[in-house]
Amino acid sequence: MKAKEYLKKAYRSIYENDFEQALQWFEQALIIEPDNADIHYRYSITCARSNRLEKAITHARLASALASSYEEYKIHYDRLQSKELTLMAKKLVEEHSESDDTKADLNAIQSAERLLTRAALLDPLSIEAQVWLALAYIELGRYHDALSSVREASTLPQDDSIAKQLLELKQRITKYLDQSPS
Repeated sequence: MKAKEYLKKAYRSIYENDFEQALQWFEQALIIEPDNADIHYRYSITCARSNRLEKAITHARLASALASSYEEYKIHYDRLQSKELTLMAKKLVEEHSESDDTKADLNAIQSAERLLTRAALLDPLSIEAQVWLALAYIELGRYHDALSSVREASTLPQDDSIAKQLLELKQRITKYLDQSPS
């Protein structure tokens, strides 16, 4: 069977919301055409939608490397890297809130801030990266930077529940700023 036929089966599976089957069809297509950047790209998208971030990143990287002139592939790869960095940083911030070791906490939050700064650069449309960056800044006592991150997130497309959370976070930061000495 040709790769094109496997791709048709993959798309049909996606249409039928059978993402597991779609992944298998993409894998079959990749066996036939392992250097096809477009198959890697589409496989990566399906992996990402199926919460298989590591595999999604691997195939996005391959698509971007195989067809470096395709900006769409690079943007997808950057977006996935941003998501991975945000997840890593989120874990550091959450562990910080459960820890009693002040020095380790500071190092963890500083690491999270660096990861989130990079994540926001890789995906400027990531509200999640901006919100977690604001939370890291709050933990570091950098309230003006936190407010800036919330304002940046507020400019991005969002639904009503996110808008409400951003407003609450903004009010929380403003309260910190009002209480801190100038």
